[in-house]
Amino acid sequence: MAHLRCPYCGRWFKPELRKGPRQVTCGAESCQATHKRVLGQQWRVDNPERSLGRQGKVRAWAQGRAYWQGWREENPGYVERNRVQTRERMRRLREERRRARTLLADPVGYLRGLKARFGEGVCKTGTGRASAPTWKGPTADDVCKTRTGRGPVVEVVEYLLARELFAKQEGLDAGRAAAG
Repeated sequence: MAHLRCPYCGRWFKPELRKGPRQVTCGAESCQATHKRVLGQQWRVDNPERSLGRQGKVRAWAQGRAYWQGWREENPGYVERNRVQTRERMRRLREERRRARTLLADPVGYLRGLKARFGEGVCKTGTGRASAPTWKGPTADDVCKTRTGRGPVVEVVEYLLARELFAKQEGLDAGRAAAG
């Protein structure tokens, strides 16, 4: 049987004979838990009527007894933790929106920044662990350490940069000046 790649950790594995093509993960507990969570989320998306019916009943029950107000009074640590998490979530959301506005305002500057970052060696996987080469070839860690994958990325960024510049009048003027 052929080797498969785990969609959660990226490791290659050989499926168990009993499971055959139905086996999706490598078998690690964290990958199985992630897969189970993804399947549950997909089921809830596909079957919204199941959760909506129960949600209405629970909400009516809790409102009739002022359940949540009493629970919050008994658990002030939860309320404070929720406030901290909400502040952090909103800070991240505002930062993402600010970054998106910056990108849309100056796409050429963004591409130049990408090109500069790749030139400085931003090629890191962020896994925090060493990984051995697989039977199919080098891993992402190996490619990044040797910088063999750097050239094509920089070339793609240069292409996008040129495309963005020549789509604007300033790029056309610069091209004419260079040709003339």
